[in-house]
Amino acid sequence: MELRVLRYFLAVAEAESVTAAARRVHIAQPSLSRQLSALERDLGVALFTRRPGSLTLNAAGRRFRPIAQDLVRRAEQAAETMTAMARGEGAALTVVASPSTVAYLLAPFMAGDDPAGLALHDAISEEPSKVFDTMLRSDADLGISTTPAPAPLKSAFLGRTPVIAQVPAEHPWSGRTTITLDELVTEPLILMSRSNVARLVVDEAVSRAGLTPAAVTESGSAAFAQALAARGRGVCLVTDDARFGLRELIVQTPDAPLTVPLYAGWDASHYAHSALPALIDGLRTHLAHRIRRFPGL
Repeated sequence: MELRVLRYFLAVAEAESVTAAARRVHIAQPSLSRQLSALERDLGVALFTRRPGSLTLNAAGRRFRPIAQDLVRRAEQAAETMTAMARGEGAALTVVASPSTVAYLLAPFMAGDDPAGLALHDAISEEPSKVFDTMLRSDADLGISTTPAPAPLKSAFLGRTPVIAQVPAEHPWSGRTTITLDELVTEPLILMSRSNVARLVVDEAVSRAGLTPAAVTESGSAAFAQALAARGRGVCLVTDDARFGLRELIVQTPDAPLTVPLYAGWDASHYAHSALPALIDGLRTHLAHRIRRFPGL
């Protein structure tokens, strides 16, 4: 199955016309028709419903289209990466992580002065539970999540990031740097949805302490949770850096401050395996510097 033929297939699928697709890919119409028919023979299934003057994808064609798009995209990424490396530009890596991790770790790291940050080309936002699934599909070069990467990926511990209580400047706690769980549950809490690891950490700590929050509001967005806190709707608990003038407090439990672990995962056979350790070390150092802002961590 040649990439050239896959591109022809995708052109016809988009144009719904062999004639229009042939003009787009600069090939004679009869040749394009023959190559489409050969592709269908190779696959053992028809991909189009043929009508006079048009071709539309049938069920098999619709199923095959994203596969063809993925194969073509990967080939283009590989070519771009190898070309960049040949020019001495190094690897251009894509990282997948939760939206919060992209916001407070990856974006500031890339904007900083660590040379390893130059390797970052793009970041994909994904739920922590799906990060390494994305890695295994080869949609990203490095994954960062709250659990170790499963086999066959390699895994490395990056550090722990705090779950931060945030309040507006006029709140009685705004002059403090820490808050206890016992105090925290006396206020209305703005928590992330239950698919968020920070929420799970909070719920587990509150349950273990035998406490019950006065009230809970859920949000699927850390930024929106912070906006609610800024409007005086309660105390938000997130891993993101403060927005909207909010003040940050570390949440102390009887055992330790509330934190979430972070792990990196990657394929040991990755073409840029020699560049990944420097990137991982840089992220680990950046996370450590971030944590130093918070007393007691």
